[in-house]
Amino acid sequence: MNVRTTTALAPTGGPAYRLQLVFDAGPTMTMWRPLLRGLRQSLAQDGPFQSVTVSVLKADGTLRGCKAEADRTVTLVISDCSGPQWHPGPAAGRWYGTLRSWARVRPVAVVQPLPEHMWQRTALPGTPGRICAPGAGVPNSALSFTPYDGAPEAGADSIPVPVLEPSAPWLENWWALINGTDGAGVPASAAHVPPAPLEGSASPVELTAEELVLRFRATASPEAFRLAGHLAVGVPHLPVMQLVHSSVEADPCPSHLAEVILSGMLRAVPGSPGVYAFREGVAALLLRTVPRTSVSRTVTLLTRAAAELTGTPERRALVSEEGLRHLG
Repeated sequence: MNVRTTTALAPTGGPAYRLQLVFDAGPTMTMWRPLLRGLRQSLAQDGPFQSVTVSVLKADGTLRGCKAEADRTVTLVISDCSGPQWHPGPAAGRWYGTLRSWARVRPVAVVQPLPEHMWQRTALPGTPGRICAPGAGVPNSALSFTPYDGAPEAGADSIPVPVLEPSAPWLENWWALINGTDGAGVPASAAHVPPAPLEGSASPVELTAEELVLRFRATASPEAFRLAGHLAVGVPHLPVMQLVHSSVEADPCPSHLAEVILSGMLRAVPGSPGVYAFREGVAALLLRTVPRTSVSRTVTLLTRAAAELTGTPERRALVSEEGLRHLG
């Protein structure tokens, strides 16, 4: 994914800002690594920044590659706000402390790769409104945000953080905010970051397979629900899921795959990034939603793909045990 910013983020004529990109390396973020590469390349080549550096936010709430703070630094956090460091626990304590410390001294925003209609399912749902900055380069703690829908004001100790789609119009508004809006403000979506994450709904591990699938069916797009049934045919490793996705949709939409990964029906497997497993009983239920002929076609696709691979037998085993069992 490439974001062109040549006209949107024009130089201001003043001292240049340093841009810190923070990539969330949580268990659901592997599929968004191309977005990081695209943003970094585009903003480094076409943006008005003196330098662009990348830090990695780990699932335990710590950072890798984070350099000492410098004057005129702005931060963009690339995250689906769904990993353990965004939810109550020790990891969140570390991460929220870091995020709020930045927001008190510099401009900070979150680039959310998920489509806007999915933000309410995350730990940092943005609210549409208008955000104002009293001057150029002010920290988030100095921003004022007015929601369009008249939602209740956030707690006194919460700090507004813009939540952006990874596209030029959203980045343009964010850049205008950094350069000062003189009270006029810009349209934006913002979330208020509290001292600690709020308690959410029941954890997926507390739900039965039937409850997980029913919950997903009630909230997912039709495309994502159809895709989930086909994904249950293969092993849920990201390259395999992307292969199946490309066979199910003529023009695969990353958000449909993201819906499945974030549904709670999968759990991340320790080790290599992008390796998941369906929670017990879920794959069998999903397979019942797919016609037998479609299951057979997906098995054929994965069998052919496995035959073209070289390496260990484990790498070639692309069809799940549930998929084979379903065909009998």
